[in-house]
Order: sequence, then C-alpha cells, then structure tokens
Amino acid sequence: MKKFLLILFLLVGTVLIFKNIFEAPRNTGPKIFYSVPQNTTQTAITSDLKYYDFIKDETAFKFASWVTGGIQGKDIQTGMVYEISQTMSAWQIANVLLNKANKGEPYDCDHGCPKDNFDPDLLPGGDLAPTISQKYEWVKTYEDCVKSIGPDGGQLSSEQYAQKTGIRKCVSPDSREFTQGKEGWTTAIGG
Repeated sequence: MKKFLLILFLLVGTVLIFKNIFEAPRNTGPKIFYSVPQNTTQTAITSDLKYYDFIKDETAFKFASWVTGGIQGKDIQTGMVYEISQTMSAWQIANVLLNKANKGEPYDCDHGCPKDNFDPDLLPGGDLAPTISQKYEWVKTYEDCVKSIGPDGGQLSSEQYAQKTGIRKCVSPDSREFTQGKEGWTTAIGG
C-alpha cells in the first residue's frame, strides 16, 4: 500500500509540475505586438520570450512548439509581427507564433525596421517600460528641459534665434516647449 501511495504521489507531483511549466506566467497583462526580425533564430526567439516573461520554461515552450507545428518542420516565421500576451500559455503562444490561427502579419522595413521587438516597450522581466511622457514628467521648467536633452531627443533654440528675438526656447523629449523666464509649457508644434 505504501508503495502504491508513493507511486501515486510521484505521479500527481509530476503531472502538476508538467502542467505548471506550460501555464501563463501572469494572470493579467496587456496584449503586446512582438516583431520577429529577419534572420532571427528559433533559439533567440525562445530566449526573448523567456527573458521578457512570456513563457515560464524554454524547454517547455520548445516542446509545445514542436508538438504544435514543429513536428511537420514548421518554424516561427521571421519578418512577422504577432500579438501575444503574458497571460497566454506556452501552447497558446506556440499556436500564434507558428501562425496556426493566421495571427502573424508581415512587416516591411522600407521605412526602417522596428527598433524594439516589443510594442509597447518592455523592461527585462516583462514589465511595461515607461512611456516617453512618464519618463520625462519630472521636467517642469526651462532649466529642467535643458537637462533632459539627450538620447531620447529634445532641442534648444539656436543662438541666432535668441539674439534676434531675445527668447530662448527648449523642447523636451516628450514634445513640450519651455521658454526661459516663463512658467509652464506649451505643446511643441508637430508634437
């Protein structure tokens, strides 16, 4: 009897572990557009999905992909954009990425390829990255605006403009325009 209970316990434990590694990593989360660049390997795709918390286990996802479409030798198509979520199981993501439900859409890079693989941007671990507005909400004055200019953008008015008009302007990376000596901001033209 003890042997039977031990075998039953091991069997139930194995089933629970096996079931858990295929489950969705999160209970809530937004839909994300995942762009798979050309010349991306299946291993790199799987690593991205794990790194950004779309799957719990790389081996489990590879198995789900193999069972879902890889048995026939079908791979995830590159140069496509797929809509996925961290609330999807490994089986569901494999189904979408193997284009079983015709969910992927090709994208062209005629006007430049996507900078990031995920839209909206994600941080490592899968949390949403702050938007440009959230990132620069601390900018309240002209002086703050000058400090905010960097890799995300921003611009100061030219010396010639300042000499001609006597006004110095700064446009923050989130497209707000500040004038030196004035409080507040306005939306920059084109922003």
